[in-house]
Amino acid sequence: MRGEGEIRELMEELSKLTGFIAELGETEEFQPEAVTFSSNASDALCWVLEELGDEELRSEDYLNILELTKIACKIEERTGKRLEDYP
Repeated sequence: MRGEGEIRELMEELSKLTGFIAELGETEEFQPEAVTFSSNASDALCWVLEELGDEELRSEDYLNILELTKIACKIEERTGKRLEDYP
């Protein structure tokens, strides 16, 4: 397992990069997917370091567990397979 210092260092690096790009970059200078992924990874690291609570991480601003659950229910209805039986 990675140590807190190493996690914090990566989180700070990601935060600095994504903040700089978001504030000063122009659309053609970055790929939105890369920035979005990095921001999400940074949020996950905040959760690991307990700087972000479980409820907040599960909210629509982050993981959006409620929306994922709705999608899974639609798939259950369409396929007849159940999420709880999935490995």
